[in-house]
Amino acid sequence: MKNEFLNYTEYLFNAALAKSANLADAEDLAQETLLAALTYQARGGTISNMRSWLLATLNHKWNDMLRQKYRLPMVSIDMVADEREMEEPVPETPSAEQIRREVAYLAKLQREVIVRHYLQGQNVQRIAHDLGVPKGTVLSRLSSGREQMRKGLKKMEQYEKQSYIPERLDIGIHGCPGLHGKPGSLVSDDLMKQNILIIAYDKPLAVVDIAKALGIPTPYIENAVEDLVKSELMHRNGNKVFTDFLIVSPEQILKRLDEEILLAESHYNVIWSCMKALFGELERLEWFDRLGLREKESLRYYAMLDVFSRGIYTSIVNIVGEKEVYPSRPDGGTWIAVGNRYPMDFDFGSYRFRQYCYGGERRANWENFLGSKSIELHVYDTQPDLNRYEHGPVEIHDDNLCKLLYIIHQGIPCEATAFDPMFMEDIPHLAQCGVLQYEQGRPRTAIPIVSKAQYGELWNLILTYMDKLSHILENPLRKAFPRMKFHIPRQLEGRVAKLRQYSCYAIPMIVVKKAIAEGDFLKNVDYPTPPMVLVIEQ
Repeated sequence: MKNEFLNYTEYLFNAALAKSANLADAEDLAQETLLAALTYQARGGTISNMRSWLLATLNHKWNDMLRQKYRLPMVSIDMVADEREMEEPVPETPSAEQIRREVAYLAKLQREVIVRHYLQGQNVQRIAHDLGVPKGTVLSRLSSGREQMRKGLKKMEQYEKQSYIPERLDIGIHGCPGLHGKPGSLVSDDLMKQNILIIAYDKPLAVVDIAKALGIPTPYIENAVEDLVKSELMHRNGNKVFTDFLIVSPEQILKRLDEEILLAESHYNVIWSCMKALFGELERLEWFDRLGLREKESLRYYAMLDVFSRGIYTSIVNIVGEKEVYPSRPDGGTWIAVGNRYPMDFDFGSYRFRQYCYGGERRANWENFLGSKSIELHVYDTQPDLNRYEHGPVEIHDDNLCKLLYIIHQGIPCEATAFDPMFMEDIPHLAQCGVLQYEQGRPRTAIPIVSKAQYGELWNLILTYMDKLSHILENPLRKAFPRMKFHIPRQLEGRVAKLRQYSCYAIPMIVVKKAIAEGDFLKNVDYPTPPMVLVIEQ
């Protein structure tokens, strides 16, 4: 039997050389194929057509070699060696790009099992368990998926990963949003636009190349790209377009998180001394003692985060030597976008960076509202209840929350106003979140309410300690910056502000969490303390 194998050595080597165009690879491929045949027969297998069996096995070994060599998501749509396969000439196997394109055109039921089994290496039993279907159903979908792919192989083109495993892109902004929540609202529920932005981030692409990469007909992509260019999320350069803002991945963020933790914890004592001095001066303000306990804690938290945000920003500006400019946008906003990309099945619950997330200051203001000259709500969102207060029985955002807080603070009956009464349903939820509280069965505000003059005194304190903190952080940040910088594609050099190219976002909450653990902050506080302030000018 061994001699029979040797009769096919030259044939196999020529077939392998035709595929690999490399002598070393061809020798390895032929030897592995012969070894597979010997092993198969040693285990009791029978090969009735030696040439066909060896050729089919060589095809599979070649696909495996490509996967290992280039780490491409290769897939062979033939499950096992089949003696009925053609012998001559040596058939060509589909390329990775061709396979991706056909996977992209499969229906969801077939696509999800093909991707899991062939591209992610999951076995049939696990797929059945994860999808909650019988094993036979998975096998049936694999079979029908392979058959559909065979039928489409003659029309293959080159497609990218996003065609069969789309990602999610969350867009945040620095500055003021435009009308109707743009630019975020433009893409928040549009997976196609999100993946267009991801595909066109690393380098400029022609629209037809984006269409090919996503496996979507060009006309659909053209319309979406036009929307993104008009919104200034993309930029057109000749016949190509590219994503015009920074996009980062969880891997990039986590790589820099340890640097932030090291910096914050190694300088904790001097940072916290600065915050203790801030609290001391805050408590000496004439009106501070008139606040309730909850209001005082919320005001300390707000002042500290405001000092942190502005102090870190000032340090970075001093280091990079330039300030950030918020351009006026077609949607009426003045903003700079930043994107975070995630796999569709990303586990946020175990995402280590999540515990250090916080939302930068937002403001909502109204003039001449129900007898006031102006009302203005200042908000920071923090963990563990990041903007939870917004998601009660009725979705409520800063603009309507600002009005509701003023109405409750002033004791104005809702029916005597034009304010939408449906937001009153949120009162119990807002009390759970620490924005409101109950006294004798009636709701009242639990966050600090100050006059414009009082806020002016607070603002002067914040500016003073912003400078103090920036001096503390500047040298440590300067030393750590080379390890905290994000990679910027060539076409975005000069378009993404230098200060946004560095990861310093987690530092405030790292310090806050350590202060709580050390008993330096929110000691013996068992109630929520949202960092909010409502400023009223009568």
